[in-house]
Amino acid sequence: MKKTALLLMAILVGFIVEAQQSFTLDEAISYGLENQNSQKINDLEVANAEGDIKEFKSIGMPKVSGGIDYNYYYYIPKQPVQDFISPAVYSILDAEGLPTSTQGPVETFELAFVQPQQLNLGVSASMLVFDGSYIYGLKAAKLYRELVKKQKDASEQEIKANITRAYLSILIAKENEKTLEDNLSTLKKSLDEVNAMFEAGFMESLDVDRLQLSYNNLSIQLENVQGLIQLSYNLLKFQMGFPIEDEIQLGETIEELIIKFDAEEFNTNEIAVDPSNRAEFQLLNKTQELNNLDLKRNKAGYYPSVAAFASFQETLQRTNLFDNDQTGFLPTGLLGFNINIPIYDGGEKSAKIQKVKLNIEKTDIQKNEFTRAMTLQVRNSQIALQNAKRNLENRKAAMEMTESIFNRTKIKFTEGVGSSVEVTQAESSLYQAQAEYISALYEVLQSKVDLDIALGTL
Repeated sequence: MKKTALLLMAILVGFIVEAQQSFTLDEAISYGLENQNSQKINDLEVANAEGDIKEFKSIGMPKVSGGIDYNYYYYIPKQPVQDFISPAVYSILDAEGLPTSTQGPVETFELAFVQPQQLNLGVSASMLVFDGSYIYGLKAAKLYRELVKKQKDASEQEIKANITRAYLSILIAKENEKTLEDNLSTLKKSLDEVNAMFEAGFMESLDVDRLQLSYNNLSIQLENVQGLIQLSYNLLKFQMGFPIEDEIQLGETIEELIIKFDAEEFNTNEIAVDPSNRAEFQLLNKTQELNNLDLKRNKAGYYPSVAAFASFQETLQRTNLFDNDQTGFLPTGLLGFNINIPIYDGGEKSAKIQKVKLNIEKTDIQKNEFTRAMTLQVRNSQIALQNAKRNLENRKAAMEMTESIFNRTKIKFTEGVGSSVEVTQAESSLYQAQAEYISALYEVLQSKVDLDIALGTL
């Protein structure tokens, strides 16, 4: 029965572990780039830009339309027309010397030019032959698509940075948790030993109380760190676009990431600043290209534009639409073109050109300012990394020294030649040194990540 229960428990644990997905940092970043909602929105923006290109391209494509038009005049439109036939006849008779009757006053009668029922069938086509604004506008639409893609790249860099920071914070917190657990285990052994010595009459209750207090404080710190780890996991899942309610595990240790980032061995003396590596600078370049195209498009508005058109139509006019004895369809065909020559637009295009020139100048300033800011960011990150590496070496040496002091103090205490106060002080110094070492370890990694972000090489 016990074997069966153990087997079921092992299977259950296996299912739980399998349900908890494990991610290395690279895998977490890849998952975030695929599942972050901001990236999905960026993908939709790119698709929308593709649609804008097709929509703008359709302006210059041939357009064909057909139509059927039926009219029924329940009152036929008529025009009053003077009798121009009779005077002409009388005039000819008089000229020939033929006898005529007396010509009365000129009469007016109503004349209709349409039949009651009218049916029109037609097809027409038109095409833009030349328009400078359209040519540059189409190029601008395609460039806008590239601009949107660069915006997506900039968003990707931000996602990578956020996931990396969240991932590192968990590793550091877990490192802190491990240290606290080790210290708590060591302290528990010391507490048990002191309790035994107290019961044997070799220790005072004050010594036991001091160790018990240290144990309780350390237990509270461990609980706080464990709570922080859970919060950090939730932040990582949020940055990845991972379901908050699901569990995940980290597939890399802090030591592996230090090697991956080359944090300790990285040579900070040879760093070249290249703004083109940053997605934000590439975005500014695309914006400037778009400004230049916009300038050309507005200047092309001064050029004439040419459009061609053609149409064919057949018209059926009858008193009875289905009476085939009456006149049939009458065809009409038309070919033509029009040329639009801009003469004066009230200064509209000139004002637009001036605005675009201002945008070009503004973007140039933004590019220069970005280069300066990037250089400052790189140099500061470089100095921060150098300081963090030196600090890590010092903190590591200090931790080893305080650990040695603590061990010697504890031995003296158990041998009865030291006090519990000395042990407590040494213990406190050791915990402080361990915390400072873990903090220095995090600073090295964080500084290297910040430097990679500044260089655009994360």
